[in-house]
Amino acid sequence: MNDEWLTNRVVIDHDPLGMSGWEWLLTNGSGAYAMGTLPGFNTRRYHGLFIAATRPPVGRVVVMNQAVERLVMDDGETTLEFSACRFKNEFGHDIHAPRGFEMLRRFERGTAVRWFYEHHGITFTRVLQLHWREQAATLTYHIAGLSGPATLTVGPQVTLRDFHSLLAGDDASEFVVAPQHDACTVRRGEITTVFWGPGSRFTHHPDWWYGLYYSADAERGQDPRENCYVPGRFAFRIEPGRPAACRLSIALGREPVKPHSPDHPRHTHLKPVRHRLADLHCNDLIPATLALAADDFLVQRHVRGRNLATIMAGYPWFADWGRDTFIALPGLLLSTGRFDEAEAVLRCFAQSMRDGLVPNRFDDYDDQHAHYNTVDASLWFVHASMQYRLASGDTETWEAWLADACTRVIEAYHRGTYAGSEENEAIHADADGLIEAGTRRSQLTWMDAAAEGVVFTPRHGKAVEINALWYHTLAGMSELMSNLDEPASVRFGRMAANTKRSFNRAFWDENRGYLNDRIYRDDEGNVRIDPTLRPNQIFAVSLPHSPLAQSRQKKVLAAVRDHLLTPFGLRTLPTNDPNYHGRYQGGPFQRDEAYHQGTVWPWLLGPYAEAILRAGKFGPAARKRASAVLDPLLQFMTQDGLGQIREIHEGDPPHRPVGCIGQAWSVAEVLRVLKMLHDTRDQAGSTKSIAPQAGTKPISPASARKRRTASRPVGP
Repeated sequence: MNDEWLTNRVVIDHDPLGMSGWEWLLTNGSGAYAMGTLPGFNTRRYHGLFIAATRPPVGRVVVMNQAVERLVMDDGETTLEFSACRFKNEFGHDIHAPRGFEMLRRFERGTAVRWFYEHHGITFTRVLQLHWREQAATLTYHIAGLSGPATLTVGPQVTLRDFHSLLAGDDASEFVVAPQHDACTVRRGEITTVFWGPGSRFTHHPDWWYGLYYSADAERGQDPRENCYVPGRFAFRIEPGRPAACRLSIALGREPVKPHSPDHPRHTHLKPVRHRLADLHCNDLIPATLALAADDFLVQRHVRGRNLATIMAGYPWFADWGRDTFIALPGLLLSTGRFDEAEAVLRCFAQSMRDGLVPNRFDDYDDQHAHYNTVDASLWFVHASMQYRLASGDTETWEAWLADACTRVIEAYHRGTYAGSEENEAIHADADGLIEAGTRRSQLTWMDAAAEGVVFTPRHGKAVEINALWYHTLAGMSELMSNLDEPASVRFGRMAANTKRSFNRAFWDENRGYLNDRIYRDDEGNVRIDPTLRPNQIFAVSLPHSPLAQSRQKKVLAAVRDHLLTPFGLRTLPTNDPNYHGRYQGGPFQRDEAYHQGTVWPWLLGPYAEAILRAGKFGPAARKRASAVLDPLLQFMTQDGLGQIREIHEGDPPHRPVGCIGQAWSVAEVLRVLKMLHDTRDQAGSTKSIAPQAGTKPISPASARKRRTASRPVGP
């Protein structure tokens, strides 16, 4: 592994069992991934050395859970086991067998992950690398310090199952094994994988590992036990004094794939990104860490026969969601100068637009189906499109199709459209110009948790962040359409002015000094106000076009700071609210209930920091405060987070990290604000204009196209 891409190095100077909550992630640009814990044993059904995408970027299956590794000396006196598994005995006590983590001395993560073990002068290194945009992975073993000949045996633990499920049975007939001299093919149902160890000898010796215990699943109220099938073992002969590099490749399908060398093709497109981020932070690890973390979420998606791009919302269990994609796009792609991929993502969703709505998400199992049950994804699409236009200077794409797509969103919201098949998912502009959507039975905003027919955070009616986005959309499009379609520009400007007046009348609470969360009608048709103090109001300050006067912006900022701010994000409720949940634990119902009722969201630090900058006119004091907001997340990335930022943290101290181990918008918002701080370092900004997120000046369409295609890994 190239050390310039080493983002995390952890020296083990105490019991590594205490680091079982430190989880690493590898991705390969296709939706496939690998994920596990620092000590080496799995604690989730989603962990594995290779989880492939059968229909990239979705259709994910666990191909190889773990590897059973034994180093056997020819003298017959020493056998070392470097793998590790966790079980529960009949008394509920944890049992670890083997206990390879006891020899673990160091862990490293970059474009690969490496474990370094040592036992009485014998060193053993395991390296895991995913093949870029292939459904394949390579395990490489380096062994040194031997006093005599030895044999390394590697037995792959396989389940070949959907990554949401578990393998509970032990019917070996489900697995069809075709052994060869140095390879074997294993099939279960419709899933086939092939293992190849050049220079090894494969012995077909079926075995079962029963009752592996996944503690993180148990904590989430899920079945925590699984059985794993081992089809046999690969044996590598090792002679002392000779550098040994034993490699085993794992590939989806029937054709073996050549094991990868240490040089990673990912470095080619990451180098210019790292260069662009080099001066964003004084810590030398941060540019590489952010470049790699951002790249983890960008994958290819085929839409209507075209090879485009999309953004995975979070690993391990999320795919690409419209809302998450367009909140994350400015940070992941514009702040890193990856304009061509940004255009490909915009085009991917625009081509699936229906009645002015981009998909809330694509279906994980049906490639022909998309879901449109969202009110905010399309508004975030317009925001990302406007930011793309200003950051890239690409007037050609804007004039050819992107401005039209944004206009269709506005027209659909103004006249009315449906986010689903039922009337309760209607979206429309009310007589006051504000957007109204849904009923108490629908979940159309980002606070969309519901279980067993219970909607825990009703957001129907006129939601504050939706209407802040609506005003920003109208005002921003009015500016950008002035040279393209003057009548539309004038009309959008008038609509924006009306929306601004109505927004202040409807949402501002003078007594409390902050914004109401929503305005809605009860079952009898009476207008009600929900004054709950939530972080949604921060967008009325952070977006480039704010409907609030600066005095009100500062009051909103103070309310959020005093009641919702934590080191790792904003709480979704203040601690004194009767619905506040300080812990995120229990089964699915309990966790969904807590999801937006006090749980901390790191991505919200982005709009909070931007709100500080805009309310403070980008002055030195505001810049210092905004920068300090990001420091705990950056520190987490280089320590416990092992190169990623979590989806959520618990509301109560010490704010335990929970949820997805890597979330796109969490990383994106840190990147975006760092870039904004850099670009406004020596100048004051304006709260009324859209600041280009990548700090670029407008250029000609031809120049924009040439510049974007110069380092183009993915294109429309």
